[in-house]
Order: sequence, then C-alpha cells, then structure tokens
Amino acid sequence: MKFLVILICLTINYLWLKDFDRFDDGWFFRFRRRMEELVGSNMNGSQIAGLAPLLFIYGIPLLSLAILLLFLRDAAFGLPTMLLHILVLLIAFDRTQPGNIVKCFLQRWREQDSEACIHYLSMEMWVPEDKDLQNEKELSEFFKEQLIYRCFEKMFVMFFWYMLTGPLGIMFCYISYQLRDTQHENQAEIEGVLVSNTIHLLEWVPLRLLAITFSLAGNFVRCFDNLKKTFWSFANETEASVRLYSYAGCALSGVQNNGAEDSEETAKPDWRKSQEREIEDIQALLERSQAIWLAVLALITIFGLQAG
Repeated sequence: MKFLVILICLTINYLWLKDFDRFDDGWFFRFRRRMEELVGSNMNGSQIAGLAPLLFIYGIPLLSLAILLLFLRDAAFGLPTMLLHILVLLIAFDRTQPGNIVKCFLQRWREQDSEACIHYLSMEMWVPEDKDLQNEKELSEFFKEQLIYRCFEKMFVMFFWYMLTGPLGIMFCYISYQLRDTQHENQAEIEGVLVSNTIHLLEWVPLRLLAITFSLAGNFVRCFDNLKKTFWSFANETEASVRLYSYAGCALSGVQNNGAEDSEETAKPDWRKSQEREIEDIQALLERSQAIWLAVLALITIFGLQAG
C-alpha cells in the first residue's frame, strides 16, 4: 500500500496542489507556543525545563495519530487508513515539485527582479535572517542549494521514513523540521541542539542514498569519489544543504565551481543564461533521482509481495 500511497500523493501534488496555496502550518505554531507556555512555565529553573515541552510537542501529535490509525484499522477495507496516509504525506510534501519551483523562480530571474526572487524564496524556502541575498551571484547560489535541499527534506527524506515507519515517521520528521524552522529568542539552547541533532540523524541515511542516486543519474565517478570522502562521517559540522549541493555539482560535472566566478564575469548577460541552465540541470537531476527512487521502491514492493 505504501508505494501506491506515494504515487497517489505525487499525482495529487503535481495535478492539483501546484496551484494551491501551501498548507497552513499555523496550528503547529499555536500548539508549540501553548505547550511551551504550559509546560515550560511550570518548570522554571529545572534542568529539564528546555526538554519537557519537546516531549509534549512530539508526543501529543504522534499519540493522536497512532490512536487514529488504530481506530481506522481494518475499517472499510482499509480505505480510511489509506486516506489518512495520503493526507499526512501530502502535508509533508507541501507542494514540493522541482519543476514548479524552478519555473516560478526563473520567471522572476529572467525579469531581473531580485526583490521578487528574494520574496519568492522567503515564501517558499527557509531563509536565515542573517542571509544577505542582494548580490545576484549569492542569490543564484542560494537558490540552487536550497532547491536541492528543499526537495531532499520534503520528498526524499519523507520517502525513506515513510517506507520504513509509515505515517508516524512522517509526523516525527514534520515536527522536527517545524521546530527547526520556528526557532525564537526564548527557545532553550538545549532544545535547539536536540532538534538539530535529531534532524541530522533523520537525514544521515537518506542523504547518502540520494548522493548515490546523483552518481547514478549523473557523473558517477566524480560524484561517488566525492561521496567516499565523507560517507562514514557522523560529524554534524557541515550543513546537509552544502553537502548535497557539492554532490549535485559533481554529478553535473562542475555546477559547484561556478560560484567562484568573479564579479566582472557575473555582470555579463551570458552569466545569467548560464545560471538558468545550471538551475534547469539541477531540476532535471532531481527529477531523474526521483524516478530512480520510485523504481527502486516499486521493486521493493514487488519482491516484498512475492516474499509474503
């Protein structure tokens, strides 16, 4: 059923949700604030004051989903359960489509409207507050890096954990990413570190699987040689987006080196065209990688059914 759910979600995401406003995450922000106010205020001065809210922020949605899955089990030939799986996965995807994201960005890029590009990035992707994107070269590099990471965290990570753990794993990933993207000044330091380490663990295996996929979908020798240097590294020193951008650059034979061009080169009209081509190449790489993952998941499903 899981492979069928993924196909249905991808189809809905492509045919319907591409023109649909993003899912409202406001419920999570309100829920998080409420838990921090209720639990955190009762544990001021305690060493676990920073961790106690997390137990409720993770536990209540996961427990609610588990009870709902248990209640719907075997009802109406499993159709309600499948619909619940689809809903949870669609919320995780959140209209992530490489082709649509690239199309929307390049429309603004070709108009040479940097402010519109920055506004689009702030709406669609997580942009750090201290990130300066006024320079067109930095804007282009940031978009390419975040395009890869957005598709990775919203699709490939979700594919992996859904196949292993079902909707509960998807909910856990969703909460972790929401906690990371909604950091605030009053957040306990231990909470930020724990969330960061949790995401690192969630991404460790999918990141390496996607890097291997990039090797198969692009320049195998260069990408795999780069991957071998850090394959077994568990250090959380380099951001996943930077690693993936490096792997994608190797797979496309030099994408990651274009950011080293000087300012005189970036002023040429040809530079803007070259950036468009690189973005489109990354889009094609992501779509080929998605097709490879779907093919592998289909084989796993087929052989799993035969083994059963």
